[in-house]
Amino acid sequence: MASGKPRGRENARDMVLSMGVMLALVAVILIVTYRPKNQSVEMVDYAGAVALATSQSQLPILVPEKLPTGSVVTRARFESESYGMAGDVRWYLGLSTGNDQYLALWQSNGTTGQIVRSVNGNGICAGVVVIKGDTWKKCEQSRPLTRVLYRVSDDVTSVVYGTTSWQGLKSFANSLVSAKN
Repeated sequence: MASGKPRGRENARDMVLSMGVMLALVAVILIVTYRPKNQSVEMVDYAGAVALATSQSQLPILVPEKLPTGSVVTRARFESESYGMAGDVRWYLGLSTGNDQYLALWQSNGTTGQIVRSVNGNGICAGVVVIKGDTWKKCEQSRPLTRVLYRVSDDVTSVVYGTTSWQGLKSFANSLVSAKN
């Protein structure tokens, strides 16, 4: 009635083969999806986006007079504003700073409250800072850390935000000049 072969060795051999197949599959998935931690940040030439924004918008498009030391532009776009009425537009400029922080500028003629909430989430807005004679409101969200400075002038909301220090935000806001100069 017994087959004459010990079943324990077949089961162990099958288990080892199955584990080998599974490990090979996991290795292939890891190789295909691996992304090195120190990926280089691609710098964007934002001159074309600035030209488009200034030619197609009545917004007073702002750009930094000089990029902060060690930073690179990673995003620059002029597009329809998703937080406003039909016809509202936004100018967005994103930078990666030299110390693994980010910094961004968002200008829009959309709804101020919605724009600030989308950047600041449930953060707290308290305090102001005066930069070049303009009053900017301060907001901060702790998780994820986001610091925000914003102002409204002539129905245009300008928001400077990121994970950089308050001093970094103030310096960036102070460096902003009209692109139409």
